[in-house]
Amino acid sequence: MNVMPIRLFTIQDGEGFVADAFQCPVTGNLIYKSSGKPSVIAYTDLTDWQIARLEEYGFRRLEAASGRTAAHEGGIEELLPKQ
Repeated sequence: MNVMPIRLFTIQDGEGFVADAFQCPVTGNLIYKSSGKPSVIAYTDLTDWQIARLEEYGFRRLEAASGRTAAHEGGIEELLPKQ
């Protein structure tokens, strides 16, 4: 079983800022890494709408996930740490 995080996308701006978003294949958590310690957003904290948006980048749903709301509660950008 491969347990390496799966790279979803990289964010770059014109000023040299680079950040990567990954998914943990075991927990399904979203991992955001820019510099220093990575930020982790728990899979259960993601809404169905956010997961659907992340699936465009290769994010995978967990079969046994529960406790998620289907309501639109904000975009992917709201999950990422403020710079």
